[in-house]
Amino acid sequence: MPFHLVSHEGKDRDAHALEMRNIISDYQPDFLVLAKYMRVLPPSFVAGYRNRIINIHHSFLPAFIGANPYRQAFDRGVKIIGATAHFVTDNLDEGPIICQDVVHISHRMTSNLMAKAGSDVEKIVLAQAVTHVVEDRVFVSGNKTVVFD
Repeated sequence: MPFHLVSHEGKDRDAHALEMRNIISDYQPDFLVLAKYMRVLPPSFVAGYRNRIINIHHSFLPAFIGANPYRQAFDRGVKIIGATAHFVTDNLDEGPIICQDVVHISHRMTSNLMAKAGSDVEKIVLAQAVTHVVEDRVFVSGNKTVVFD
């Protein structure tokens, strides 16, 4: 599979997204999967792939939206952390949820230890979500999904 690096340096969000779209459109993908993609996609990009962009977020949404969710969870003193795979919408980390899972933690853990504990569940949740979507077992209804086992 070809690799393309599309740097965001010196570009605004829309210009960066347009360059990515131009490359991606040649492949006519059924789905896009975001992993460790830490930028907000503009609505014009998202509209071209409605309910076809899968994102992994390293928290149990709807808690701890946006950046640094492990730090947010640590500051809040939660006893579980998790990962959420969801479809991307124009609203940050608010798209229809495909798959979630959690890990129990303790008050002894720093936010860095929480991130290490959460990294495995992130991989598992993303893999499960992609499998469900590729196997056509996910149906979107409004801002919810129905996932058939």
